[in-house]
Order: sequence, then structure tokens, then C-alpha cells
Amino acid sequence: MFSYKIVLVGDFGTGKTSLIRRFVDNSFSEDYKSSIGVTISKKILKTDIDNKIYETTIMIWDIEGRTEFKPIFSHHLNGSKAFIIVADITRIESINSITEHIEVCQKIAVNSPIFIAFNKSDMEHDDIDIYKYKNLSSNIIDIFKTSAKDNISVNEIFEVLNSQVIKSSLQ
Repeated sequence: MFSYKIVLVGDFGTGKTSLIRRFVDNSFSEDYKSSIGVTISKKILKTDIDNKIYETTIMIWDIEGRTEFKPIFSHHLNGSKAFIIVADITRIESINSITEHIEVCQKIAVNSPIFIAFNKSDMEHDDIDIYKYKNLSSNIIDIFKTSAKDNISVNEIFEVLNSQVIKSSLQ
């Protein structure tokens, strides 16, 4: 068994905390409380890769969201094995911030895999081609439309990320 750190990055109000709560505790709350600083959650996963079971402990860092006045504290990203960039699919400004978040992540952890979660997919939103964002970086492994509220693709994004980190560590 090994453990590793991942960080969820995104603007304020994109649902980073809700995604983590849904994944770790299988819970969701409509009450919005902005994260201050860093909250660390832990989840143990068992993953089958090539008929071998790997047990991993994921330390999930939930850092407060970026606003135009407050940049992401890059020192929180140090040591991360992967990132999930979370955008609110109903807010174009959070989608437009994806490029900036990718640049910050790649500056700190050059080769770490990046996943993008277009969250709040349960809400009414413009139809956008989310897959065009895959071309923003060779580090982007996969893109998901997620909903913490309706539990859409939440486990999948973390499971695919976990498999990617395991496979990278085996090389």
C-alpha cells in the first residue's frame, strides 16, 4: 500500500469541496460555505490493474478557490501526484480560468497528470465542447462532466486518476 497527495484546483464556488465530500463520504449539502485555507481528506481505494490489487491512500487537498484578488498559493501544490481542475459548467469565467490553473499546476509539478471536472452538470448550462480543453496540455489525461449533487462521474474521475497514478509509479 502506498499513499499520495492530489490537489483540487479551481475558482471559488466551483464545487471542489462538494466533489470531495461526495467521493469520500458519499454526501452532499446544498449549503455553500467557501473553503478557507486547506482541508485534507483521506480515502483508501483498492484498484485492480492487470489482475493485481493495489491498495492506495489518497490524501485529497481542497484548497480555497482562486478569485481575481487572491491567487492560488502554489506551495499547497508541492508534492502532488495529480490534479483535478474543477470548473463550474454554468459559469464561463470559471471555465476561462482553466488555462491559468493548468499553467500553475505544470509549473509546480511538471509531469503530473491533470484531470478536468466540468462540475454542476446537473444544472442548466450552455452546450460546450468540453473535449477541446484536452488540447490545452499534454498532461491532461481525461475530462469529465460531473455533478456532486447527482453523483455523476464523481467516483469515476477519482478512480481513473488513481489508476493513472498507480501505473505511473510502476514504471
